[in-house]
Amino acid sequence: MNTTLCTSGSCRNTSINLNSLLGFSTATTFMIGGTIGIIPNIIIVVGINLKSSLHRSTFFLIANLAICDLMLGLSTILNVTFAYIDYSGILPLDVHLILCRAVVIFLNTWSYTASIQTLTIISIERFLAIFRPTKVLTPKRAKISCLISWAVSLTVSIPSGIYASVRSIHLKFCITFDVYTPATTIINVILFTLQFALPGILMIVLYSLILRQLSISRVAGQAESIKSRKLKRRTIYMLLTTTFVFLALAAPWAISLAIVVISGKLPSQIIPSTKNPTIRSIVRLSRLLLPYTTLYNPVIYCIFNSEIRRLFIPNCLPATNKISSVQLTTNKSNDTGTNNASVMPLVLR
Repeated sequence: MNTTLCTSGSCRNTSINLNSLLGFSTATTFMIGGTIGIIPNIIIVVGINLKSSLHRSTFFLIANLAICDLMLGLSTILNVTFAYIDYSGILPLDVHLILCRAVVIFLNTWSYTASIQTLTIISIERFLAIFRPTKVLTPKRAKISCLISWAVSLTVSIPSGIYASVRSIHLKFCITFDVYTPATTIINVILFTLQFALPGILMIVLYSLILRQLSISRVAGQAESIKSRKLKRRTIYMLLTTTFVFLALAAPWAISLAIVVISGKLPSQIIPSTKNPTIRSIVRLSRLLLPYTTLYNPVIYCIFNSEIRRLFIPNCLPATNKISSVQLTTNKSNDTGTNNASVMPLVLR
C-alpha cells in the first residue's frame, strides 16, 4: 500500500505495509519483549530499596541488574514508539536520528554492557565468598563496583551511539550502522570481546571452580548436615540453569557480531543475500531475542531465592522454613573458625 504523507508543507511517499512481516510483526515482537520485563524488574528494584533486610551486597548487585534490564526494555519500547511516530509523519528525520543516537542505541548498548559487567562482578564476589571468605564484598564496595561497571560500559557504548542511524525501509527502527565502515569492524570486535568472550570465559572458569568446590561432600574436618547438602545440590542446579540461559540467549547476539565482521556486511544485507538458513536464523534471532532478556532474571530469582520470591508473593513462607531456598549470605561455621560460604543465585545474562 502506497500513501503520501504531507506535513508542514512537505510531502513524502511511504510504501510500508504495517501488516508485513518486517513491519508490524517485528514491532509487536519488540514491544512485547521490551514491556514484559518492566514490572518484575521495578518490583525488584523498589523491593530491595524499601526492605532493610535486603540491604546487602548481593541484593544491591541484583538491583543493579534489574536497573540494566529496565533501561534495555525502555530503549526497546522507545525504538518502536519512534518508528510509529515517524510512520505517522509527525517526526522529522533529523529529530528521529538524534533520538536514535542519544536515546535508543546508546541506552541499549550501555545497559546491556553494564549488565554483563555486573554479572562478572557477581561471579568474582561468589568466588571470593567460597575461596576467600575473609574478603567480603561490603554493601559500600558493591555500590562502588556497580558505579565502575556503569562507567566502563559508558565508555564502550559511546561509539555505538555516534554511528547509530535509522533504517530506511519498512518501519524506520533505530539501527547501529547504516553502512559498513572500518569503524563497524572495530566496534563489533570490542562489543564481542567485552559483551561475551571475556565475561563468558571468566564466568565459566569461576563457576567451574565453584561447582568443583561444592561437589566435595565434606569440608575438611567438618561434617555436613543434610540441609547443607541439599542447599549445595540446589545451588549446582541453579548454576547449570543460569549458565545455560546466559549462553543460549547471548550466543546469537555474539555470533551475529562475528558474522558481520567476517562477512563485511550489515545484518540488513546478510539476511537477503545469504543462502545459508542457519546464518539467517542467527542474525534474526539475535535482534528478536535481545528484548526478552529482561524477563528471565526475575524468574530465576523467584525460583531459587525465597526472599526475592516474597517481593512478588508476600505470603510466602519465611526462608527458614524452605530448605530449598538458596542462601545469599556467607555463613560462619562453628568454633573452629572455618568459613562455609553458600552460593547466591548466579543470574547470568
